[in-house]
Amino acid sequence: MGTARLTIALVLLLLNVIPLLAMYRAASVWIRSRSRRRAVLVAAGLAVLALNIPLGILWFRSLEGFYMNALPATALRAVFYPSLAWYLTALLCTLILAPAYVLWAAGKGARKLARRSEPGAGGVTRRSVLAGGAGLLVPAVYGATAQHLFRSFDDVDISPEMAIPIAHLPGELEGLTIVQLTDLHVGPFIRQREIQHWVGLVNRLHPDLIVLTGDMIDRSVDDLPDLVQGLKGFRSTFGSLAVLGNHDLTSDRLASRGELLGGENIARGLNTIGIRTLRDEVAYLGRGADRLAVMGLDWVNRLGSRNFYRYRPEETRLQLARLADKVEPGTPSILLVHHPDTFSEVPPHGIGLTLAGHTHGGGQVVLYRSAGVPAGLFSSRFKYPGGLFRENGCSLYVNRGLGYFAVPVRINCPPEISRFRLVRPQYSSRTPRRIRPSATLRPGVEATAQQRVEC
Repeated sequence: MGTARLTIALVLLLLNVIPLLAMYRAASVWIRSRSRRRAVLVAAGLAVLALNIPLGILWFRSLEGFYMNALPATALRAVFYPSLAWYLTALLCTLILAPAYVLWAAGKGARKLARRSEPGAGGVTRRSVLAGGAGLLVPAVYGATAQHLFRSFDDVDISPEMAIPIAHLPGELEGLTIVQLTDLHVGPFIRQREIQHWVGLVNRLHPDLIVLTGDMIDRSVDDLPDLVQGLKGFRSTFGSLAVLGNHDLTSDRLASRGELLGGENIARGLNTIGIRTLRDEVAYLGRGADRLAVMGLDWVNRLGSRNFYRYRPEETRLQLARLADKVEPGTPSILLVHHPDTFSEVPPHGIGLTLAGHTHGGGQVVLYRSAGVPAGLFSSRFKYPGGLFRENGCSLYVNRGLGYFAVPVRINCPPEISRFRLVRPQYSSRTPRRIRPSATLRPGVEATAQQRVEC
């Protein structure tokens, strides 16, 4: 077990201390019978142990693979949600009760130093109310937390259609609609059934173009069949395009040796169902001079580095410049990329719209939103944690993603399918026209409107 995993496991273990102490003190005050008190405490201890097991197994990879692959995804989440609710309860109770216990201990120490004796009946009554109330807080918070988690078990948020102005957009492409999916993280918690549900939702939107912006596989390319079988039902005017994320590149078991075959396998698998993966490539919508460039930027990682979570601005700037040079000057363009901080390098190239993911809405647990921007557990790690941003005539949208990172929990951060309509700036308030069927998707050479793009 690595140092980071060991540290997290220790923190999770310590979170159990305050709630258990609160329940022990409550039982000591309210249950006078020693045998009943012992029975209640044993039952509470066993329940807490059971609630720790699902997440605890995550820290032992040999056990993790065994039971995660043995259970259906829905059943697996049903097992994890009570455990997640307990840890959220433990965190909240620790934040609330820890200061109270510190003050209580300080007051008790001060009384001993002053050699003051506690009043008899009054002190007992006061302790009964405080200790009993603290103990009752634990099950109350757990009930509220579990209800909130299960209430959003299968929710998917389909965003309102956002009008995005694109300079020099050809008239025949005005009103083009795009549906974005990202961070599917196909693996233990997301499998073929869940993907097919999302595909059905997308098809009912009748998009012109479907894009996937990375992290389609969570941890192992062995889950590629679920991804391919789930996505093969997409229907759209121009087909589907994808880019790879960091999890995709490291999904092969040889990734630790620097042999990043996972991305190649995923691109090859998607190609069998007509989804083209853009790996520092450009595809075109439209025909002749009236066309729109769709650029796809691969996940950027330093040669030889195994840190696939870090954003690398220098390497990204150079890679994006090389990609932008493939587009003729004056051609309107959009960019598909996984890491949203890439948008910092976009304005000099005049890219009208950038679509990204990676942040999971700031970390899957959002505390509040300010002007539409989420403040979550990991928002501070990203310049653009989620939502719509506009700078120097360029737009960025950061999708919250559909799957999960590490654990299947989302709080105030539902899975998302985002929608966009491209408009010419001077006509942004006009009712859009539907795309004419004669428009084409060009991966370097023209193809018919309904033809899927081949790699």
